[in-house]
Amino acid sequence: MARKIAEIKEAIAADFTRNEEVARAYGFTPGESFGTRFSKVSIESVLFYIFACAAWVVESLFDEHRREVGERIEAILPHRPKWYRDKALAFMKDKPLIPDTDRYDTTGMGDDAIAAARVVRHAVAVESRDASILTIKVAGENGGARCQLDAATKTQLLAYLAEVKDAGVRVDLVNLAPDTFNCTVDVYYDAMLLPEEVEGACRDAIRGYIENLPFNGEYTNMALVDALQAVEGVKIVEFRGATTVAANETALVPVNARHTPLAGYFVAGAITINMTAYEQV
Repeated sequence: MARKIAEIKEAIAADFTRNEEVARAYGFTPGESFGTRFSKVSIESVLFYIFACAAWVVESLFDEHRREVGERIEAILPHRPKWYRDKALAFMKDKPLIPDTDRYDTTGMGDDAIAAARVVRHAVAVESRDASILTIKVAGENGGARCQLDAATKTQLLAYLAEVKDAGVRVDLVNLAPDTFNCTVDVYYDAMLLPEEVEGACRDAIRGYIENLPFNGEYTNMALVDALQAVEGVKIVEFRGATTVAANETALVPVNARHTPLAGYFVAGAITINMTAYEQV
């Protein structure tokens, strides 16, 4: 990464003042600060600034060259799942690709217009272990909450992925409403507090944990208990069980220690909290 011009000039000046022959010629002690002997408008300072500018240009050109080489290498290699995730996030609704490329022409579009067209706000790509299929899960946002993309947008996204993907790669696009999460817990609370207030805080903690997991993040029973233990007034948490149900499904799936949502994200469903005042034994 190119250094700043000031950093380069400072390095040049430091080498200059450390030189014993230079110090003898100018009459100062080797290692003395450059600024104490030379003003900003001195010939030496101006020359060092010019040299620093030239060095900065060279370093910046090398940075750009490195970036271009990296992009070329990336373009000719088979792409990793992360590339497909990034491409899904780069999708722009109602915009055609530049012919024979995987890029859009955004000429004349402001940052706000580009952001509005990029309706895929969450995405992850996972390669199947037992089949040659790349699963791409996506979701949009509505009012700050993750949501399913509409049918027209899904159709455009499928056409876009078919255009940009590597030849031979089979893509399975998952665009679903959130999985519903249900759980039952027993909470022993501080008897000096109001049970309804502690219960409300516990519900907020459960929803906060469930609905703010990273996209396609793994839920664990242990982490849910940890979130509840952090609630003020909670003494003991006894986890009784949890189930999930994917969109368009009816069968409840018991959660055994951990679970990754089919849609990539959850919404809280039936949350049962049995409150019991904690008493010292």
